[in-house]
Amino acid sequence: MINKVRFSAAWVLALSLVSFALAGTASADQLPHHHGQVIVEEVSATPASTGNRSILRLRLTNDGYNHTHLLGVETPVAAEAWIIARTGDTETTILESITVPPEEALDMTSDHMWIELGSLKRTVELGETIPVELIFLRSRLSVEAHVHGISS
Repeated sequence: MINKVRFSAAWVLALSLVSFALAGTASADQLPHHHGQVIVEEVSATPASTGNRSILRLRLTNDGYNHTHLLGVETPVAAEAWIIARTGDTETTILESITVPPEEALDMTSDHMWIELGSLKRTVELGETIPVELIFLRSRLSVEAHVHGISS
């Protein structure tokens, strides 16, 4: 019985160490960013050259009891940024802001809604991470976007 307990404890310890090691190798877009009751996940951007546009994608979850309002983003790599929503087959519109109700998620990882980083100040390279600051009604949250995907 003692040998079985030691063996089980050894396996739990080994699995914990492997999990910890794997967690340390996760890319920036896989790590959730917590800000109060807001959780930001899957933050990524597409590679693009100076002067062009990069597509920023993310998933924002409001775990709180109040609405949260995303007003926009800022990043040192772009002069402009817009929240974009698809309104038809080929039509899009720029949103001034977007509200996420309590206990809801906003999925900006699809082709229905995204953030465009425009007038890039430098080339955004495949494999790098870029700093992005999400601007909420009453606060800001700094996150890292992992650059991957198809160039925009």
